Amino acid sequence: MSRLRRCLPPLLLSGLLLAACGTPERDTPGDYELEGTPGSDDIEEPDPDEAGETEPDAGETREQQQADVFEGEALTDAEMTSRRSPLGAHVVDGQGRTLYVFTEDPDGERTCTGSCVQRWPVFSTEEPPTVDGQVRQELVGTIPAEDGGLQVTYNDQPLYYYVGDDEVGDLEGQGVAGAWFVVATEGTPIEQELD
Repeated sequence: MSRLRRCLPPLLLSGLLLAACGTPERDTPGDYELEGTPGSDDIEEPDPDEAGETEPDAGETREQQQADVFEGEALTDAEMTSRRSPLGAHVVDGQGRTLYVFTEDPDGERTCTGSCVQRWPVFSTEEPPTVDGQVRQELVGTIPAEDGGLQVTYNDQPLYYYVGDDEVGDLEGQGVAGAWFVVATEGTPIEQELD
């Protein structure tokens, strides 16, 4: 028994040393420097005093609040939606680009061809377009397009882009030649001048 007592402390000491040597120290997150995200130096923290200025009006519906926001590549997964502008609620494509009608087009027909289409490219899809926002599905149709796809119509009026619209939300084609207008979500051209 006394022999066991004499051997026990060295055995315990050896076990502790082995345990200490056999378990490597773990690196803590503080041991590594984090690499910055490219451009992160340019990010400014929002000013809490100005945060309230970007809040939407409490009286607006959710659709109206969303329709006013056009940031990023895609506004929606749908190919057609609506937006609000000084002209009211009107039809745009899924990225928020303005769509126009040519009031000289008869219902369901396109008369803008040749050089006209270079200034007023057609809004075309390969299949009938998907819609959201205030766009009314029952007013959406298609006619054959020259490229083999389908030109989209709204309330039987073919839809076009305007080459002068450089950015999402531009309305440079409104009222051109007294015949090109954005189309209201109800299906009628908005023949109103921009201020």
